[in-house]
Amino acid sequence: MKIAQKWSGWIPILKVTDAPRSVAFYCDILGFSKDWEHRFDQGWPLYVSVSRGPLTLHLSEHQGGGTECASLFVSVDDVDAVYTEFVGKGLAPEGPPMARDYGVRDFSFTDPDGHHIGFGTRLDGFDETRSG
Repeated sequence: MKIAQKWSGWIPILKVTDAPRSVAFYCDILGFSKDWEHRFDQGWPLYVSVSRGPLTLHLSEHQGGGTECASLFVSVDDVDAVYTEFVGKGLAPEGPPMARDYGVRDFSFTDPDGHHIGFGTRLDGFDETRSG
C-alpha cells in the first residue's frame, strides 16, 4: 500500500565558485534574503540557502556531481515590474522583456557563475492548443 506524501516543491542547488559573491548577487540585486549558511569544518566549502517569497535556492561551493550550469525559469505576475526592479539594482539582462510565440513575455540573464535565469508572465489570450 502506498502512503500519500505531500510534496512541497523543488529547491534547486546551484554550484557556485564564490558563495559570498553569489549571495550578494541574489540578495542585493534579485531581492532574496540569506536564510542560513553551513560549513562542515573550517576551510571547507560553503553551502548557503537564500529565499524570496516561496522560492528557495541553495548555493554550494561543493564540487562534483550534477551539471556545471543550470537554467531556471521563474513565473511572475508582472515581468515588467521585475525587470525594472532588477535593472534599477544594476542587473544587465540579455534584453528587455519581449512577448514570445510560446505565450510568455519574458527576459533572462546569467548569474555570476553562468546559471541562466529567466523571468516571465503568461500572455493573456494565448491559445495553448495551437501547434507550432
